[in-house]
Amino acid sequence: MTTRKPLSPIEIQSTEFRRVLRGFDPEEVQLFLHAVAESYQALTLENQKLAKDVEHLQASMEDFHRRENLLREALYTAQKVADDVKAQAMREAQSIVQEAEVKGQSLMNKAQLRSHEIERSIMDLRMEREEAQRALADVSRRIESMLEAMKEQARRDNVASFGKDAP
Repeated sequence: MTTRKPLSPIEIQSTEFRRVLRGFDPEEVQLFLHAVAESYQALTLENQKLAKDVEHLQASMEDFHRRENLLREALYTAQKVADDVKAQAMREAQSIVQEAEVKGQSLMNKAQLRSHEIERSIMDLRMEREEAQRALADVSRRIESMLEAMKEQARRDNVASFGKDAP
């Protein structure tokens, strides 16, 4: 079985049928083909728009992943800096206990504040990513719903035309 590429709207409109005795009304067939071609063209355009939307959303997702990775690296660096500062403060505390405790606590507070800010940013990005995923799922559901409606309409059209063929 060979698969045939989808017909274009122009191919649908320009299709010619041979004439037979007691055949279909040529004008009615041409009107129907024109309507099918217009519907097909509209669906093709909508499909192209949806494909662009999906591409844009995927690019956004990639950007969110990149940002998340940058934030993770920043969090790791901030934690490493905090650990280094704490170790330095402990070494200094051996010689000047009072001064080292004040400095170490101040730096720890700053590092923790930065860590909380970064964690909050990560949570915001995750929420944006989930929103984008929901939007993609919604687009997918709409496309599936439209395809089902088209299939159902085609079935109804086939049933309706089947009854008209009978003498």
